[in-house]
Amino acid sequence: QVFNEYLLRPSHADVRGSGASLRILDYMKFTNSKIFFKSRRAMFLPGADATAEEPLMVHFNYHPDKHVRMLCIIDRYYNGNISACDHFPPGSDPV
Repeated sequence: QVFNEYLLRPSHADVRGSGASLRILDYMKFTNSKIFFKSRRAMFLPGADATAEEPLMVHFNYHPDKHVRMLCIIDRYYNGNISACDHFPPGSDPV
């Protein structure tokens, strides 16, 4: 929260702003593994019924079995196996 307030604080009087650029990304295109496998699961899984657009990036920061889930994302979006991630349970439980 402090970082966001510092970043968004405009320059005024003797105070100079941070000079950093703020970018706001579409969280469904630049998503993370928690959104993909848990909170918005129905939009991505099962693959044949997916309503979400193809994400540009999926960041893995939530699951104990990150590597296996990363491989399924690669298999689904790079290799075209649309059902590659369907077997994972909801949430962060390992397979």
